[in-house]
Amino acid sequence: MRSRYAAYVAHEISYLVETHDPTRRNEFDRLSAAKWAQDADWKRLDILSRKKGKPEDETGQVEFIAWFEMSGELACHFELSDFRKAEGRWVYVDGVSRSRKAAFAKLSRNAPCPCGSGRVVKRCHGA
Repeated sequence: MRSRYAAYVAHEISYLVETHDPTRRNEFDRLSAAKWAQDADWKRLDILSRKKGKPEDETGQVEFIAWFEMSGELACHFELSDFRKAEGRWVYVDGVSRSRKAAFAKLSRNAPCPCGSGRVVKRCHGA
């Protein structure tokens, strides 16, 4: 998961394609991914949970929030993602998105705001 986030930050769309489930690569919209990667000012990645996904496992799930600014607004992509091993390598299969409101609910009101302002959530973007 972290490497895929880093690929978005670095605009490495080819890596995102390589780490997408081979049976579903034709569903991956490279142009949309490239535009999103380019337009977003990536702030941070929060891994909230992981189920399985260890070297001995064949499948895994990761719940994460990727924080970014776009058009001057703090936004996030909150998802529960499914991964599997394909030829010994972890690949992204699919995910279920969750709302921005749910993402902020996962943060403590006194946690640093994901925008990087140095203020706490409740005094910045959280309400």
